Amino acid sequence: MTDQLDNDHSLSGDASMYTKPVLRIYDPIALGMVCPIAWRCSRGTMLQFFNDNVRGKHLDIGPGTGFFLDKATYPVERPDIVVADLNELVLQTTEKRIIRYRPRTMVQDALMPLQTDELFESIAIQNVLHCLPGTMKEKAVVFDNLIPNLSPGGVLFGCTVLGKNHGLGRAGSWMMEKYNDAGSFHNRHDDAHGLESILADRFERYSVRTRGAVAFFEGHRG
Repeated sequence: MTDQLDNDHSLSGDASMYTKPVLRIYDPIALGMVCPIAWRCSRGTMLQFFNDNVRGKHLDIGPGTGFFLDKATYPVERPDIVVADLNELVLQTTEKRIIRYRPRTMVQDALMPLQTDELFESIAIQNVLHCLPGTMKEKAVVFDNLIPNLSPGGVLFGCTVLGKNHGLGRAGSWMMEKYNDAGSFHNRHDDAHGLESILADRFERYSVRTRGAVAFFEGHRG
């Protein structure tokens, strides 16, 4: 049995959409079809980026189904993994999928400070920012919440779908509107410049690069 780290804060944000039916189709539909067709960026590209940055002691915020944690190539044989999400079903699904690593789980709102002083060599927020409410500047609180838990020399990384006019074709533009109207996404005005500005204010070494409508970012703690 894995350890459960508790969070005292009230849960906020739209986590209820990740039901059992949604989680069952997430990998083949969201990652397998929507990403390459609408966002013009494959899950293979996302996985390679994940592999390039994940370290032996890792915190994963908003893991979805646990796809990237499951498929990742870790730099150590037995990585120490903590998985955090608002939705306990997401945590249970991910924990079961990567049970071979004996992950710990934590009910956690990304918009609130972490309820642990534990340090991590890598922290991932993969496909999370575009789901959070507010402007890109307001979403920067996520970085402020996580940086105190990043080890010296550690990396905070992830990817996010940008808003309009960022590599979207007709299908992507239509999908973007539908997702925003439904409240699944809150990224109409998210752009690479705003993301880069957030990182520049918080990291001496950082990078932002795009593939289709997806921005890949990393910030390194000195």
